[in-house]
Amino acid sequence: MSAQATPEQVDEYLAVRAQQGFNSFYLMAMVHPGGYEVAKDAPRNYRGDPPFATPNDFRTAGASPESERYWEWIDSIIDKAAQRHMVVMFSYTYLGYQGGDQGWYQQVVNQSSRQVLFDWGRWLGQRYKDRANLLWFGLGDYTPEGGSEGSSRTVAIAQGIKAAGATQLFMAESSSPDSLPSEAPDFGPIVDMNSFYGYGPSGGGAVYQTADRAWRVNPPKPAWMEEGTYEFENNTGKFSGQPWDTRRGRYWSVLGGGTAGDGFGSRDVWQWTNIPASLRSAGADDSTYAFQLFGTLPWWSLRPSGTDGGLAGSKLVTSGGGQWGGSDYVTSALTSDHEWLLAYVPVTDQGERSIVVDLAALSAPVRARWFDPTTGTYTAISNGWEYPNSGTHQFETAGRNPDGTDDWLLVLDSTGRP
Repeated sequence: MSAQATPEQVDEYLAVRAQQGFNSFYLMAMVHPGGYEVAKDAPRNYRGDPPFATPNDFRTAGASPESERYWEWIDSIIDKAAQRHMVVMFSYTYLGYQGGDQGWYQQVVNQSSRQVLFDWGRWLGQRYKDRANLLWFGLGDYTPEGGSEGSSRTVAIAQGIKAAGATQLFMAESSSPDSLPSEAPDFGPIVDMNSFYGYGPSGGGAVYQTADRAWRVNPPKPAWMEEGTYEFENNTGKFSGQPWDTRRGRYWSVLGGGTAGDGFGSRDVWQWTNIPASLRSAGADDSTYAFQLFGTLPWWSLRPSGTDGGLAGSKLVTSGGGQWGGSDYVTSALTSDHEWLLAYVPVTDQGERSIVVDLAALSAPVRARWFDPTTGTYTAISNGWEYPNSGTHQFETAGRNPDGTDDWLLVLDSTGRP
């Protein structure tokens, strides 16, 4: 967006995404000229303005009329997002996968001193400290080795941002496939939240394992899957690229411990091709349905299944929940008031599956429904609040979804009883 979008396209992007229910998006302050093919003409923006008066010299940001126009362009995107009540996750110096030429890590280590990086951060902080709709997005697909000069310089940028008086929260994206920013050497103490990949420890998608680890961080930090499996992409070699990949990661993560939110990405959108048509996709629709679902309940109070401190207090799915680490694993969570229990039965191509649920975990008799994540509609299992909050009960999924997949979300709630 920073390199290729026109103002009209930014307007279209924000309008569509807001209508779909998204409340935030990633924005690279600048992309790298040696990086992705789609950004080969970067870092200049659509008008040809560069981010630096002297190429790759961070000291020269805003030091020429052309460079200042570049940053006014970035300002305008952030301000337009604010008008839509959307947060910008601002990747101010994206480092790039493994520190390679996709990002700015090599330029970071090639600046003349750490002071230059601190001053770069202070310049950013001074410019954006009053933007309330901004999260500082550190690192970016790479965590420099602890104690290295590159790590010290990366930290120096964040320190400069804070020294300018910027008080917005920090997130980060550490090395793939499932590292947590709070675990990042040197940078970990800076982050206010744990934003993680959706690939799982082996890169095969079992993100609930990462979410579980993020939930258990002490002291706690809000956790969410900020980069899930991309729609239409298979960037680890273990995914289908189909929309069900993206929604499976969503429910695995949110119900597994990443309860602070969810991230969605689609290949054609991040590559900024065929905008605005590419914004409307099955994966985006699935996101909208999920937003609508979680909007009906106190999602912020969800507690993942388990008996350890801070968890739901019981094993919510007592049988039929699949294998931990496997693609059939059922994630489940309970709200702290014990009025909602959700269990996600993932795509397995097995057709109907049965799970046994601990109804005693709920505070009162409940109604039972299957939520179709492909349509956002419910199939009633009971006629009312007829299931007692005692013992266990076996539930069988409703077969195939309209798109031919077989994932379902069991929704049990005791709200709205007559």
